[in-house]
Amino acid sequence: MRKVVRHIIGEGETARHRIETAIITVATALAMLTGVGQYVVDSHGNFGDADHLAALSLVMSGVPNNATPVTFIDVDDKTRVAWKATGVTPHGALAALVKQAADNGAKSILFDFDLTPSSTDQKADPGLAALLRDYPANAPDLLLARNIRFVRSTAAGGEKEVQAASAAPTPYDLDAAGKPNIRWVTTLNDIGKDRAVRRIKLWQTVCDGASGTAYPSAALVMAALPEKGQNHQADLAAFLKSRVDVECGHKPITAPPWPPVRDAVAQLPYVFADTRETPALFRIEVNGRDTVALRRISAGLLVKYENDVAQAAGDIDRDPFEGRAVIVGASYTDSGDIYETPFGTMPGALVLANSVVQARAIVETAPVSPLTENVLAMVLFLLLAYIARAFVGAASILLLGIVTLAALFLISRWLGFASGIDVIAVAVPGFALFKLVDSAIFIATSVPKHGWRAILRP
Repeated sequence: MRKVVRHIIGEGETARHRIETAIITVATALAMLTGVGQYVVDSHGNFGDADHLAALSLVMSGVPNNATPVTFIDVDDKTRVAWKATGVTPHGALAALVKQAADNGAKSILFDFDLTPSSTDQKADPGLAALLRDYPANAPDLLLARNIRFVRSTAAGGEKEVQAASAAPTPYDLDAAGKPNIRWVTTLNDIGKDRAVRRIKLWQTVCDGASGTAYPSAALVMAALPEKGQNHQADLAAFLKSRVDVECGHKPITAPPWPPVRDAVAQLPYVFADTRETPALFRIEVNGRDTVALRRISAGLLVKYENDVAQAAGDIDRDPFEGRAVIVGASYTDSGDIYETPFGTMPGALVLANSVVQARAIVETAPVSPLTENVLAMVLFLLLAYIARAFVGAASILLLGIVTLAALFLISRWLGFASGIDVIAVAVPGFALFKLVDSAIFIATSVPKHGWRAILRP
């Protein structure tokens, strides 16, 4: 019997190795069957995924104190049912929400609903028209979303491109005209090939010959509003005029000093996902007072709408509004305004909220030279390559993830989130290519000695 056992499991080091292998195999199989293994595999894959690294880095770093706190007034499914809304969300109810925010000390209000009529016979809602027409000069800035239409055209080189053709008119244009604190903005995102939103458009120019209009994003407007003695609204007007002169008139004009950002498309440093709870980590100090970066309130809790009449649902507390940017938006199922992001799917209003909360960081971070980014990417690549050679197994994987995450965190804090993402986007794929080439060379040099067995582990 002893000989049989020795024959099965071997002796000495060989026996111990076989027993260890058997235990690891059984444990791994159980983990895979119970779903734990898939979680580990996904987590390992996420170490090399820029989206997950960015999300983890932002969760660790929280929100800087120069951020703008945001309140999202959410027209959700429950609100739509309570308002008995089956088609277009009643503009009269939305007007009541805007008035509540203005009356309770909001810093600014972003109206994230398309006011373009869905049919030729759709008229302006009397309540919203009156609100815009009589909007007080001392009321908070009101930003209305302008729908911009695009057409496909052929460029000089024969390539297809998409151009802004026109800004869709609304029944409220005359009511909002001439109001210095009512501004039309663009809410366009730069959607990637995988349909995910990682970047936003800071402005969109619509040309009419050599003239036209440059519509700023909510982030650009928020960064220009008065804050701690700084007021860049005149700078914003000059910048938008320069965009029209350059993009429509093709004039060789030097860009104004503000904003420092030069690209129309900017990386969006997401802060929060589509959740009803705001993590305690995301707290900021505003006017000497500690507050959460995001509040989310169902619109149905604030306004009742029945028989075409909107009224307050009860006594309204100033705290969710005072000193905060208020976004009146939607998350209901059929809104058609849901996007894929590094933090999962979320409504367009929350994408806007993420851009507003760090508007100054997005707009006022000076661009970094490509040379600097490439040097940093090369340094990170060499460090990752060294770790892969110097360490083995789980230690190597863990260190690679920690170093990559730390690099993203430090570079983002030093040079801005966009530069951090650019460096990671170059270094991590470069490291993956290094591992592939390194493995191929090892196999090729081992074939003369080991033959086809060179592809097997020693």
